[in-house]
Amino acid sequence: MTALSGLSALLCFIVYVSTESVPIPEDVRVKSLDMGLVLEWDPPQNTTNKLFNYTAEIKNWRDFYEPICVRSSSLSCDFINNITTFGAYQLRVRTELHGETSDWVETENFKVDEITEISAPRVELTSRKGQTEVDITDPPLKKRDLRDVYTHVSYLILYWKKGEAKKEELIRDQTRVMLPNLEPLVNYCVEVAVLYMPNKTSQFSNMTCVTNSSSHEAEPGLIAVVLLVSFLVVLFAVVLIFLAVWYSYKVCRIIFPDPKLPENLKQFLSQQSQSPILSAMQESTQLKEHFNELRIFQMEPDSSQDNQQIEELFRIQTDKDECIEADIKHSSEENSEMASTTSEEKHLLAELTLL
Repeated sequence: MTALSGLSALLCFIVYVSTESVPIPEDVRVKSLDMGLVLEWDPPQNTTNKLFNYTAEIKNWRDFYEPICVRSSSLSCDFINNITTFGAYQLRVRTELHGETSDWVETENFKVDEITEISAPRVELTSRKGQTEVDITDPPLKKRDLRDVYTHVSYLILYWKKGEAKKEELIRDQTRVMLPNLEPLVNYCVEVAVLYMPNKTSQFSNMTCVTNSSSHEAEPGLIAVVLLVSFLVVLFAVVLIFLAVWYSYKVCRIIFPDPKLPENLKQFLSQQSQSPILSAMQESTQLKEHFNELRIFQMEPDSSQDNQQIEELFRIQTDKDECIEADIKHSSEENSEMASTTSEEKHLLAELTLL
């Protein structure tokens, strides 16, 4: 009995010494941002020359611990892949050195949706017609969407004149909010936070500033329409003027044709001016008509002498008539040649006109 008591005391001493030889992690804390879950800690104090390893575990829904980070030299452990949105969890971590371990340092039981922090929303400002609109976008969560996790979400909006300390406050449920009572042409700044639980807000957004527009400012869409209509009117007028000038020119060319001959016709006429037929036509003079005076006398023949005189006169007149007929025949032949030459020239001119 005494021997057993002494052995038990020795075992207790060994356990105590072994536990005390490896110090526990310091400042163990749970961090949760946007439904994530990370356990962080600091190394034991006064152990700068020792390289510790750490093991972190999570208590699951079956109520026993599951190791997630085993013998890791990191000072944090991420549990994002081992949690659900509305689950309750408990974490613990211990120090390990040369096969020996420290005591476990456990966290309290918690729910992620209750301890998590929400990051800042994204904010955009637009101003028109003397009003400024705030457009808010919810921050993305690592588990589901913000409005799927929290039933009532609203926004705390702070706005003020740039350079002044006094801030106006608005609480709205909508993601698009029109700021009231703004002065035109004044620079305003805005910050927004999400209210997702009673007395709990997200991080505030970065300060965003914009100059409130004038109340008489024209809408950009209206300006674009006016410019487009003006452009179409000017284009139509230019096309109409061009068509009017073009058709006027064509009509003038028809009514008052160009007196200048085409170059191919000029070339043809210059070649034809050297032909012997055209030269003969140009050098020919007007034909002279030959005629003789014919007198008719009615005489009664009284004697043979008179008959002879009459016959002589008749013969002379007959010779003259024959000469006249010969001249007329010769003139007709020349006129026929000139007529054929003229018809040939007209035929050639007609062919050039067709070309």
